[in-house]
Amino acid sequence: MEPIDKAGILQRLLARNRLVEGSRPAAQKSAPTAKAAGNADVRRQIAKQLRAIDPTWPDAESRVLEVHVRALLAEEFGAGAATDPAFGGLVADVAAAIRQHPQYEKLAAYLRQQLQQSHKQA
Repeated sequence: MEPIDKAGILQRLLARNRLVEGSRPAAQKSAPTAKAAGNADVRRQIAKQLRAIDPTWPDAESRVLEVHVRALLAEEFGAGAATDPAFGGLVADVAAAIRQHPQYEKLAAYLRQQLQQSHKQA
């Protein structure tokens, strides 16, 4: 079994941030693909889960991070992996490692923004 690339997951979260902000590379501006449609489903599911998080909760940022990490890990390992009893521990470990990354504050700002936007759209 290969180790989880926690820094890679952080980079993917930050890359999603750039895509959401509209600075998509020219190669990605082509016609939608099946992967793009799947990503839209994932984004809708994440938004639904974010609406269930109250932005005033003390652990709201942590919960938002876990929602994103859970989605990325499920995407990486398949939806069936999320039903494994150890999946929650894996999510917690990856989230904890990401919080230790030097670029975490940049990601945290993005997570807070996503939480606020999800409640504005509700």
